[in-house]
Amino acid sequence: MTDEQRSLAGYKSKVHEQGEFENPNEGKPPLNDTDEYVFRLNAFPRVKTFNQIKEKKDGTRTTIKVDKAICDFEEAQTKNIVTAFFRVDSLNFSEDESFESGVVRFFKKIKHPLAEGVEPDWEQYFVTGMRFRGRVVLGKGQDKKPDGRYYLDVPTCRPLLPNDKNDGTTASDGTLANALLLAKGAKDFNSAMDMLKAAGAAKDVAMALFNANLDGNVKFPI
Repeated sequence: MTDEQRSLAGYKSKVHEQGEFENPNEGKPPLNDTDEYVFRLNAFPRVKTFNQIKEKKDGTRTTIKVDKAICDFEEAQTKNIVTAFFRVDSLNFSEDESFESGVVRFFKKIKHPLAEGVEPDWEQYFVTGMRFRGRVVLGKGQDKKPDGRYYLDVPTCRPLLPNDKNDGTTASDGTLANALLLAKGAKDFNSAMDMLKAAGAAKDVAMALFNANLDGNVKFPI
């Protein structure tokens, strides 16, 4: 072993092109962009700042920095990872989907809409274990061919079907009862989740309330 040190001057660093990083879907059965799948959020999203080109009204372009939540969803059968990037530093609500923020559209599609005009508590929306249906967009490499990476096709997202809810992965009645007990008196879903958080409720308890509310099985006030 040597303690030899060198100057950083002149050092040649390898620059990785987009798509060179390890693919979490390698070796798994491929997905296609025509079938609908069931997805599950495995972990709370992380946030990263990206440079984004913005076109001004006069036609000129400028580079701005935006914060995006990076969400990794797991497909139920093949365990492929499907990624979504949602801008979260600025939210737009609109009746016209083309002017609506992607994250606003996503939660509206799965029937858990954001409260308009209220700064979201993201822990009440991106609940680890949450499930929904949707399709994927196929990632492509520099050769324009599918590279085994997948991205969430937000416009196709929707709530689970009745059969999906009976596949053995839903919470037990006892877990939901515990959630309702801890949220006793809550006037709406957000305040109920606040009460669970304050009580230090386990993730499966919060998930039980989340899914029950998504299915329309919780009446407020509790």
